[in-house]
Amino acid sequence: MDNKKLHKMIHQAINKAVNVEIRSEIPFNYDQIEALDRLNEYCVNQVLNDTEVLFDPRKIGYKANQEMLTALTAMCLAQSLINPARKTGESKEFFQENITICVPEPGVKLLCFGKINPDNVYQAVYPEIIDDWMIYRNKEGLGIQSLIDEKTNLAGLDNYQRGGNPLYEFARFHRKYTEKERKKEEKARESAQEAFRNEMVKTLAARITEQQLLEGKNPMEMLELLFAPEKNRKQIKQISQKSREIDPQIENNIMKMLEYSNSRDDNTHSR
Repeated sequence: MDNKKLHKMIHQAINKAVNVEIRSEIPFNYDQIEALDRLNEYCVNQVLNDTEVLFDPRKIGYKANQEMLTALTAMCLAQSLINPARKTGESKEFFQENITICVPEPGVKLLCFGKINPDNVYQAVYPEIIDDWMIYRNKEGLGIQSLIDEKTNLAGLDNYQRGGNPLYEFARFHRKYTEKERKKEEKARESAQEAFRNEMVKTLAARITEQQLLEGKNPMEMLELLFAPEKNRKQIKQISQKSREIDPQIENNIMKMLEYSNSRDDNTHSR
């Protein structure tokens, strides 16, 4: 076979492998299918320098499907590791046995997931993790180091153990990264709650101080009571009831926040 015919055959094989319609047993949404199309094209590019493909370009489609199976397995494995309610039997081998790619008709690539829970598959395959896999798998990149740098903006990922099987290395990264992000979210939520509580206490203090000044009383006694959680809650109610100018809604919110704060203090001490 001369070079011209060989180049034509390779070109046709690449176009055939890239220009397929992705279908799935799982009803993925538009963004997921679009991301899978990009993944398919990426997988084709990944195998062009494969030894078997260089020897026989007709294997481009077959080798690209193998690469895509590896990607889908890694994503499902990553999803199983970040969900504590998942079964321990969902190992790499479990996903490899159940994920298949079929060609029901020319130009169609059908993704099948066997015994894997459809909801789990739907949650596992999404655009961001597909992009993460392409960064990790890129033969011209630095593998896991490139992915860590990209996801953490060069900040790194503490206590992450590199190495091992690539599927587990990728999945473990996603577990560690998810833990880090959830801790950040929890810290932000607690900070917001604390800021809201402090603002409500300040509002109550300002209202009561104004009322006490109008009545010729010493407002410092009230402020000391506000910032001492162990004080009797009934004292707050009694003074609040005397201050009729306070908005009832504000008063209710304040009492809820103070009660929440006291319960948190009690829980902290009990630990």
